[in-house]
Order: sequence, then C-alpha cells, then structure tokens
Amino acid sequence: MLNPRSVFITGCSRGIGLELVRQLVHLPHPPRHLLASCLDPTNDEARQLRDIAAAHPEVVVVKLDIRSDQDIKQAVVTAEQVLGEDGLNLLINNAAILSKMSGVRDVTREDLVDHFDCNTAGPMMVSKNLLPLLLKAANNSLSSLSCNRAAIINVSTGLSSVSFCVKNMKHPWYGYICSKAALTMATNIMGRELCNDGILVAAVNPGHVRTNMGGSDAPISVEECIRKLLQTLASFNENSVGLLHSTNGDVIPW
Repeated sequence: MLNPRSVFITGCSRGIGLELVRQLVHLPHPPRHLLASCLDPTNDEARQLRDIAAAHPEVVVVKLDIRSDQDIKQAVVTAEQVLGEDGLNLLINNAAILSKMSGVRDVTREDLVDHFDCNTAGPMMVSKNLLPLLLKAANNSLSSLSCNRAAIINVSTGLSSVSFCVKNMKHPWYGYICSKAALTMATNIMGRELCNDGILVAAVNPGHVRTNMGGSDAPISVEECIRKLLQTLASFNENSVGLLHSTNGDVIPW
C-alpha cells in the first residue's frame, strides 16, 4: 500500500501533477504533508489546485519554477519548515515542457537549451536540494527501499528509451525527446548512487495522456493514468532502482 507520510510534487497546476494531488489526498492513508508546487499559485491555471488545498489542510501550495535556483532554494526552506525532522518520503519530479518544435530543419539552440534546463537540469537540481530531507526520512526507517521510506520518482517518457522510440516515435521533437532521455539516464545513475543511502530512484512513463501536453486525442485519461501509476509506485522496491517503468509497472528497456 502506498502511504508515504510526506510528498513533494512539481508541476501541479494541471494535468498529471494536479491529478496526482487529487488522488493522493483521497488515498485510504493520505500523506500527512503534501507539498504541491507550480509556477504561479495565484494565477487562474492554479485555481483547481488552490481549491484542493482549501479543502485539504495537509496540502501546501508552493511557488516553484524548477529552472530557477532561487525558487528551488525557497521551496526547500518551505519544505524544511513543514516537514522538520521527519524529512521527505517521496519526491515526484513531474514538471516539464514540450514545445513540439519538430525536425532538424527547425530546431534551434534556444529550444534545445530550454528543454534540457527544464526537463533534465530542473529535476536534478530539485532532487539535489531536497536530498537532505530525503536522507532524514531514509534514516528514520529501517524498512527496505520503497516509496513509503524515501524515493525520487522522475516522470519521463517511453520516448526516452532508444528501443521504444525506434518503434513509436511519430514526431522528431529533438528538445523534448533528448532531454527526457538524459533524465532517464540521470535516473539510472542517481539510483545506483543513492540506493545505499536508503533512497529509491526510478523513472515512470505515464504514456500518451489526455492533458494540455498530451492533447485531447490521447487514448489515456489522466484519472486512469494516475490510478495505475499510484498502484505501481506502491510496488516499487530494490528491483526498481534506476529503471524506467510503464504505469503498469513493466520495465521499459533502454
């Protein structure tokens, strides 16, 4: 059963991040603290997130642009104040961009740099800065690796797998695909680095989901995606370290 005491999620104003918050607060044993971050908690896009927070006092909305070191540092201060010595059990790096700039004829240096900054460097810097809180949670438990003890989950894509991309790529989105491939590789390296510290690191592929990013013609509803994803996170253990998984828990080969 998935029952972490504390969760921090990036990119929660809409789509996958918002639905993660919505379903986590309705778990049989919801988190005691759920820090849900977004670019601007005051704008219209964050209205649904604010509504959830108003109805669930365990939800704390945090301003966070993962491309900003200053924002990350301030978000960590907030997390430290909320979590204290209990630390952080589960970090879900969900925030990402997809410009859909397609083809080598149109790709620009700016587009590539923007994608790598947000989709690769952003999750790594968030993980780095929240690591002390994750270590506190890991050291407070003698249980085996799990998302209930201490974990970093990176939301990637099947397209970050070379073998998957060869069979399934429809659009040559260089910035998005290459930056997510880098994130999946970083997940593997980080997973092997941190497993001995009691922190599980893994990546997930949510699939083609009906969100603003995925489009209205996507075959998977965001509700179904998150329901399956939470079930999969509950099953993660030492055999999940550094790997990319589907929402059903299947390992996607590199």
